[in-house]
Amino acid sequence: MNIKYLQLVVAAFTIEIISVLVLAILIALFGPSDPELIQAFSENLAYWLGPTTGFLFCFTGAYLLTRPLSHSRIPNGVLLGLLVAIIDVSIFLRSDFGFQIIYLFTNTGKIVAGTLGAYVAEKI
Repeated sequence: MNIKYLQLVVAAFTIEIISVLVLAILIALFGPSDPELIQAFSENLAYWLGPTTGFLFCFTGAYLLTRPLSHSRIPNGVLLGLLVAIIDVSIFLRSDFGFQIIYLFTNTGKIVAGTLGAYVAEKI
C-alpha cells in the first residue's frame, strides 16, 4: 500500500486554510459594515458555507492527490477526508460553540468526499 503521509497532511491543512480564506473573503465582500451585525452574519454564513466548501475541497483535493498514483487511491482519499475531519473536530473542540448535528454530517461528508474524489480519480 502506497500511502502519501506528508502529502496527505499538507493537503488536509491546505483544505482547512482555503476554506477559512473563502469564508473570510465572502464576509469581507458581502458582510454588513456594522460590527454588531457582522458576528451573526459570519456565523450564519459559516454554518452553510462550511459543509459545502469542506465537501468540495476534500473531493477536489483527493482527486488531485490520488490521480497520479497507480494504486492505493481509495485509502489515500479516505485518509485525506479523515485528516480534514480530525482537524475540523479539533478546531470545534477548542471553540465556544456547542455541539450541533450539522458538525457530524459535515465531517462525515468530508470523509465521503475524500473517498469519492479518489474513486473518480481511479475510474477516469
